Amino acid sequence: MLNIKDLSGPALPKQDNYERALKLGLEAFSRKDPGRVAEKAGAELVERKLILPHLDRHIVLDLNTQEFTIRETGEEAQIWLNILAIHYLNNADGRQPLGKLKHFREFKEGSFYEPAFNRRTRDILIAVFGDDPAPMIEAGKKLAGKIIGSADAAVELNYFPMLPITCLVWRGDEEFPAEASVLFDETAELFFSAEDMAVAGQMAVLELMKHARR
Repeated sequence: MLNIKDLSGPALPKQDNYERALKLGLEAFSRKDPGRVAEKAGAELVERKLILPHLDRHIVLDLNTQEFTIRETGEEAQIWLNILAIHYLNNADGRQPLGKLKHFREFKEGSFYEPAFNRRTRDILIAVFGDDPAPMIEAGKKLAGKIIGSADAAVELNYFPMLPITCLVWRGDEEFPAEASVLFDETAELFFSAEDMAVAGQMAVLELMKHARR
């Protein structure tokens, strides 16, 4: 049975050392031209601050202090989000999504993490929206997502500008149980490892869940 208490953090899968991962990412970023990075990543550089769109908000990287904040609230961004943001920025090369969606298991090492990934993405969508998918559509709109005319509810979320995550739910009935999928554009592997995709997918789903309750 799905344990909602176990869904509050990005435990799928955990990197051994978040602090080290962030440090390495920032070191790699420091060797790049931030203006070119911003241009290729769909971000904006304003007075030594790189502003990266993320769902319905913006992550701000202060190039002087190397600190990340959420522009809309002024709060410090969580370290797992900082890691995803710096990995995305370091790997962005200007390529746009191709519109070809793939299951997590189709990416390198995705099959290894798939059971855990499904528990923390697909199973959440089914548990929360399987009987009534309509709130997922409303949540997607609040997150500045694109509503897609497939499944009973389908939302394409701009996790980062060039990295969409698509969530789909099919309503259950007397004959068939509810089903759901979380899909990535085939270009996602240019930005993220399987570990990063897993965390991003999980947190995208949790954002849908949170916004459906508001």
